Amino acid sequence: MKYRDLKLSFIISNITFDVLSLSHEKIIKPYPRHAHSKNSYELHFVPQGSGTLVIDTQKYDITPGTLFMTGPEVPHEQISIRDNPMIEYSIYMQVRQPLPKQIPPLVQGFLECSFWFGHAEQSIYTLTNQLFEELQLQAPGYELMLQTILPQLILNVARHYLGQKKSHPKAQHQPDSNQSLQTISEKAYLIIEEAFLYDYKTITLTELANRVSLGERQTERLLQKHYGQSFIKKKTEARMSAASQLLRETQNSIAEISEELGYSSPEHFSNAFTKYYKISPKKYRYR
Repeated sequence: MKYRDLKLSFIISNITFDVLSLSHEKIIKPYPRHAHSKNSYELHFVPQGSGTLVIDTQKYDITPGTLFMTGPEVPHEQISIRDNPMIEYSIYMQVRQPLPKQIPPLVQGFLECSFWFGHAEQSIYTLTNQLFEELQLQAPGYELMLQTILPQLILNVARHYLGQKKSHPKAQHQPDSNQSLQTISEKAYLIIEEAFLYDYKTITLTELANRVSLGERQTERLLQKHYGQSFIKKKTEARMSAASQLLRETQNSIAEISEELGYSSPEHFSNAFTKYYKISPKKYRYR
């Protein structure tokens, strides 16, 4: 189940975190390679099931109890084991800018870590269960409870970073001085990311602009600023990531994959794939 349009935020040390979505779901279909926008973080907790996480070209085995965080501009994809698919809790949030000048080391550790992978302690299990129980029941005052639980959860995760020393190279996390794009609603970033994650087959610039209530030129500027890519490049990246997964994980024919990705013909798909990966789809599948 996905929870969107929550209008939920919480504060840690004068830093505001806007929660864009919360979800608890079984991951059946692979999540193609994608990356989150600047100032965005997604926390993933997998209490059940197994799968693989791919960060750039490095693979990580996901097992029950896996906890990982993907920060700004970190390309990643997830693939479930067919016979034992992942059950995942995820919290997708954006840090509001500008940041205060003084930030406690524990919070700074969270903000500066672009990617972390490890195993959840009991406190993570407990807080995650409390969080989603409040969401499901929505008893009086549940919003206040969420605003109490979320900071505890983030701080517990940050302790993992500093205590277990498993953090990866730091991201350069600096305040965004361009205030014109700060007026874009937090929801717009979620809409953009989900469009390329789920609708890469059919999404057009016009359709995306309509979804985020912006003009096409504004939408292009937003993509360039927050993802460093044009619409065409971001859509191509999403389709090619899905193509590589389908070639690796299924027995679908080249023609079937071409149709699933929205290409006009198998030849068009093969040419696009070869141009992107410098190898043909057939050779890629059997290499």
